[in-house]
Amino acid sequence: MRRSVLLAAFALAVVASPAAPSRAQGISFSEGRPFAEALRRARAEKKPVLLDAYAVWCGPCKQLDRLTFADPKVGEWARKNVVAVKLDAEKGEGRRISQRFAVRAFPTVLFIDPAGNEIDRLSGVFGPQEFLGAADAILSGKTPLAAAIAKLKETWDPALAGGLAAQLAQRNDLARLRPIALRAVEEDPSLAEEGAREAFLYLVSLEHGAGALSAETLDLIESLAPRLAADPRAAILHLAAAEAQARAGNGAAARASALAGLKLLPEDAPLAADLHVALAAAERASGKPEAALAAARRAVALGEKASGGAWARASRLLALAETLAFARQGDEAKKTLEVALGSVSNDPALLVRASALLVRLKDLPAAVARARSAVDASQGGDARAQAALGEALAASGDVKGAVAAFGRAVELEPENRDARRRLESLRGRTAKKPA
Repeated sequence: MRRSVLLAAFALAVVASPAAPSRAQGISFSEGRPFAEALRRARAEKKPVLLDAYAVWCGPCKQLDRLTFADPKVGEWARKNVVAVKLDAEKGEGRRISQRFAVRAFPTVLFIDPAGNEIDRLSGVFGPQEFLGAADAILSGKTPLAAAIAKLKETWDPALAGGLAAQLAQRNDLARLRPIALRAVEEDPSLAEEGAREAFLYLVSLEHGAGALSAETLDLIESLAPRLAADPRAAILHLAAAEAQARAGNGAAARASALAGLKLLPEDAPLAADLHVALAAAERASGKPEAALAAARRAVALGEKASGGAWARASRLLALAETLAFARQGDEAKKTLEVALGSVSNDPALLVRASALLVRLKDLPAAVARARSAVDASQGGDARAQAALGEALAASGDVKGAVAAFGRAVELEPENRDARRRLESLRGRTAKKPA
């Protein structure tokens, strides 16, 4: 009797176990694990990732779950063809991933290659058969987007290039936008055709938005921007160049780029405030605190007249606080920082900047607190917030805590070389400590 009861219990456990999926079930999504882990699995299995980006309040997302993802045929297809992942686009790492791929509507199903680049996407609710047909078309490269990219490779068409660049820019798809933009410059060195010009402008906008303007793009800006002086949109080229040059410590070049951009715009243009922020950074890079403060204050004044929202205002005030710190006006910098964060105290990116500023001002308890707020605001899913916490903890002498924070940053963003370098350095320090 006891043996039969145990056998029955074992059989029930096998049926209920998620480790032994039935062929009659729908998609078994991985959820709650780092996205980098899904990419590692995709590379190992030589499959793309199917990423369902959803929001908990989204009714159509639930409909897609019940109607399509629960279908046995869809589940069987997924097990054979993809690594299936679910991410809440409004929580934790899901926020960063959804921003990375510019997910703006729900549900959105992304198909991503093992290198982490988008293949294509589906938006909205699809029935099982419709979904399978569309998914197979994406994986076999038989979609309108794939066809347009293939056509452009065969025959250069500036209008098609501009349209494709716009579509790819809306997805933050820099990997496929870059070759189109570079070809536009090759085919039309003066960017006289509107489509070619748009392709290059979109490239600069994406790289600038990511804060990672490539050396090649910067070189192209320096040669092309003077030829586009009649187009006010060229101001974005000068802004991107100025910020990149200031980050590299080339104050003179950054100043020249910012001033060239300002010449293209009326004083009350929204972008003028951003160019003054870039000018302030250029003057800091040149070691000129008075000129930097004048530019930063001008940026704030112009920003108050322009409509840009709370985030833009806070960012400009933060730039002023950073400039005040550079000018050795620490108390004023802290006051300006508090004003800057007043209405956006839960924005991870601004909190990261605030923490870094407070480290420079040697207010380490406040730096740690702001970094922890950035981690909390991103629900632990933002690599930059984790790295900021690591820096603040390291400056405070908490090496063990810093190692944990940088370890989490590297887990979230394996390609982040700076975080990895800091992690290895801190681990080296702990290894040298005497017992």
